[in-house]
Amino acid sequence: MRLGVTSMLACVGIVSVSVAAESNAAILRHNLHIPRQTLDVALKDLAQQTGLQIVRFSDAVKGDAMVGPLNGNYSAEQALRELLAPTGLTYRPLNDRAYIVVTTQELTQKSGAATTSPERLSLPNVSPQSLQVTQAEPSVVGGGGTPAESNASGNSPSNSVRSLEEIIVTAQKVEERLRDIPMSITAMTSRDLQALGATQFVDFANTVPSLNFTSSGVGQTQVNLRGITSGYNVSPTVGIYVDDVPYGSSTAFVVGAQLALDVGLFDMTRVEILRGPQGTLYGASTMGGLVKYVTNMPDTTAYGGTVRANVSGTQDGGVGYDASSAVNIPLVDDKAALRVGGFYTHNGGYVNNLARNDKDVDAADMYGGRVDFLFAPTDRLSVRLTAFAQDIDRDGSIAADFDRSTGVPIDGKLDQRRQMPETFEQSFRLASATVKYSFDFATLTSISSYQTVSSDAITDFSALYVPAFGGPGVFSAVGLARNADTDKFTQELRLSGTGSVVDWLIGGFYTKEDSEQFQQLQPYDPSGARSPVNLLTLTVPSKYEEYAAFGNLTFHVTDKLDVTGGVRYAHNKQQQEQLGSGLLIGVVPVRKDSDSVPTYLANVRYRVNDNFMPYVRFATGYRPGGPNAVLNDLNGQPMALPTFDDDRLTSYEAGVKVGSADRRFNADVSVYYVDWKDIQITAIRNGLGVIANAAKARSEGLEMTLTALPMDDLTIMGTFGYTNAELAADAPDLGGVKGESLPDTPSITAALSAEYRFALSNYEAFAGGIVRYVDDRNGSFDLAQGMPQYKLPNYTAVDLRTGMNVGGTRVQLYCRNVTNERGQLSAITGTSVAGGPANVSILQPRTYGLSVDVSF
Repeated sequence: MRLGVTSMLACVGIVSVSVAAESNAAILRHNLHIPRQTLDVALKDLAQQTGLQIVRFSDAVKGDAMVGPLNGNYSAEQALRELLAPTGLTYRPLNDRAYIVVTTQELTQKSGAATTSPERLSLPNVSPQSLQVTQAEPSVVGGGGTPAESNASGNSPSNSVRSLEEIIVTAQKVEERLRDIPMSITAMTSRDLQALGATQFVDFANTVPSLNFTSSGVGQTQVNLRGITSGYNVSPTVGIYVDDVPYGSSTAFVVGAQLALDVGLFDMTRVEILRGPQGTLYGASTMGGLVKYVTNMPDTTAYGGTVRANVSGTQDGGVGYDASSAVNIPLVDDKAALRVGGFYTHNGGYVNNLARNDKDVDAADMYGGRVDFLFAPTDRLSVRLTAFAQDIDRDGSIAADFDRSTGVPIDGKLDQRRQMPETFEQSFRLASATVKYSFDFATLTSISSYQTVSSDAITDFSALYVPAFGGPGVFSAVGLARNADTDKFTQELRLSGTGSVVDWLIGGFYTKEDSEQFQQLQPYDPSGARSPVNLLTLTVPSKYEEYAAFGNLTFHVTDKLDVTGGVRYAHNKQQQEQLGSGLLIGVVPVRKDSDSVPTYLANVRYRVNDNFMPYVRFATGYRPGGPNAVLNDLNGQPMALPTFDDDRLTSYEAGVKVGSADRRFNADVSVYYVDWKDIQITAIRNGLGVIANAAKARSEGLEMTLTALPMDDLTIMGTFGYTNAELAADAPDLGGVKGESLPDTPSITAALSAEYRFALSNYEAFAGGIVRYVDDRNGSFDLAQGMPQYKLPNYTAVDLRTGMNVGGTRVQLYCRNVTNERGQLSAITGTSVAGGPANVSILQPRTYGLSVDVSF
């Protein structure tokens, strides 16, 4: 399989280079994304996205009228006509690369007729004061602060003025500028990911304000935002999307919270991180926010693609490498396109299992590919069909053994003792169809998807169960084998429209999920052979079905003031049964439950000008309730209610987004307060776990992102997050008391990055780095029984990089974790007896690498 994937990547790369040679430099149509905004800014965006010069001639041409949006494939002249239509203005071409915007009267006076024919005219003789030029400018990425390439040759033009790139996101299910959205968002663009050398989630996560995680290795990750976590979450509090498709199960029955999708970061447009509840537009299990992976869409106008190769070595670990390639092929006279890509990543590993004498047990392979077809027969209609596959195969966890009370390693800082290999395998398959049709008054979007997720994991529980059953003379090892499968169908239909007074969006959503979790506690006798004793064999089939309707209305009270209101009403039905055998479990018949939950949104934004926008936001979120496990005490009385309720969250946020007029400085600052009630937790009753609504919490904090171009060749970016998340009342089932911090939530996270560009042998070279800081955290609660407390210390990691851009090729040398910090990412303490070690996941040690990225 590995050889096949590698061969496929090589073939794709060869095809890509061959196709690129046939490309035509004169592209007549452009895939444009221009949101509703003032004419001046819209013309600047049009220039940046087409590479043209657009001249606004004389003071009679006002640039403050609101125009747009404009999304789709347009020629430059079609785009100008659409943007200028509401203003009464027109244009005329100056040459192949420049257009002039004029009033109809000025055009008539110059050419004798009000025409937009593409005649070649010379630049009018006007004073510099009356001529304003909007042109394609070299830009730098606003998400992570990485400069974009300045031109095709890789040389940096000396007479150009650079600015920060304008990032378009789809956070509110319509395309908008990042700085126009009234909520706290981070957008990691493809250039940001490239600069970080990111191939998976943990490579970028600790650069994002308020984004925290726990992990046992690639594929086994729990994602938290703004401290919305009770520790080992019953079900996800952060939604994961691939484009417009939600990932994974919505229930509490297949450990979905700990299996957040770890997408291979190849051929990505960007990763959007939305902070705060997204329940109105995205529904259940987005209480803390959303992580959205946005893939590159096929382009019907141009051949192109990418090829990437990377090799790295980790101190005290193995060799890692990855390769990826994607090619874009226009078809059928620019009315269709096919994009095909694949990737393969090998993590070399760095943790050793002393009990089995295995080195680098966390070595992992991650590979997959995507086929993406776009058919756009008219400017109104587009059909996108996507198939995505990804597999993960990991030999062990990234956790070393540390003393719970002192934080001192039991052996070495990269050593563990596991009687059984803690392997992990995951298979993810996704097929989706997105159909868009633009009416004169609105755009209709249909998104259909079907996915399968299968995850297999083994956890070594020998330290807990071997002593409990009489010591190594009875069992030499005990491991929990677990499989979680979900088959999921979703259908979303929405209609959106924009106007001078009201923008609106209405829609409906449906999902049907069939899931099954299988668990088996596997004992081994003193000889190492599998024991016939059945301690626990459990199968939990479950079904989930949801219907939802949602809508948003934005009123343009004035040209500067917008007020938005939104609501979503969701109804779900669930059923679950327990098919168990063995010494520790039994059979439970089918249980059913249903739930109906409304969620709300309200925000106000005020555009003081195009570069300054304060806002306030109110939003709610929830997780579905469901049927509970059936457990009785020694007197035959139930230890939990037959069902558990949904938990709900209310968020209040205020922020400001500001930038300089020359687009060389941006700032995004927000403060928030969150009230979380009826928290779903796993309660330990007589040593067994049930789900209960037994806690409430609050979280408040500050988030800040600053990006600056103090000089054309230097980009600086800083991010900062402060979170105070704590219990609002005593929670005996969690072992927590009022005021105790929620787990896995550092008070402070911060990152500072910089990149400097300079000329080297007529080419553009660069040098940069990033410093990341994560404050100390609690791994659990002080009085927790099933998951004893462990204190995770703070850590600081430094990454450096340097390289050169030669044409469309970027060569980069890098060193991650330069100081070889043994940062502790997360801890699990429930797999051994009281006083036993904590399983602490460790930051990847110092790693040197070389990467080559080719774009064509």
